[in-house]
Amino acid sequence: MKNASRFRKHQKAIFDGRKLFAVDNYLFSTKTDGREETLYFENRATKQTGRLRQQHKDGPLAKIDRVPRAHLFLSEKRYRYLKRWYKHERKRNRRRIPKVRPCERCRMEGKYHIEFAFKGKRLLKWHRSEGTVKIRKNPRRLVRDALNKVCGK
Repeated sequence: MKNASRFRKHQKAIFDGRKLFAVDNYLFSTKTDGREETLYFENRATKQTGRLRQQHKDGPLAKIDRVPRAHLFLSEKRYRYLKRWYKHERKRNRRRIPKVRPCERCRMEGKYHIEFAFKGKRLLKWHRSEGTVKIRKNPRRLVRDALNKVCGK
């Protein structure tokens, strides 16, 4: 029974993903050595966000976020600082959003990536990506191939 429920959830994610995981919604990718790119998407009309993870130790994944995510694009020094800051905040059981510089909201090739979900000033989720940001000018083939690999469509 669990497998049937999991299958229905997966099928629903694929159906919803067809709207989200479209070429027009592609934002950027992250890439690290020895692993295929993870593609990030945002439907600007609905503010829905998600990612296609092609290769990971836990396997491929089409992830549609329940709460839209905000993205930060950071220098290596700032990335390391925010990793330490987040660990410190978690130890103290605080859920604050870090102070963000306006330039850290702009996508830039080669920067490090952190995404987070928030409600008001309360931090809900935090995820730091491995590797660095890649921005594709024509991602049509990349998106199609990633969808085929992750969703089998």
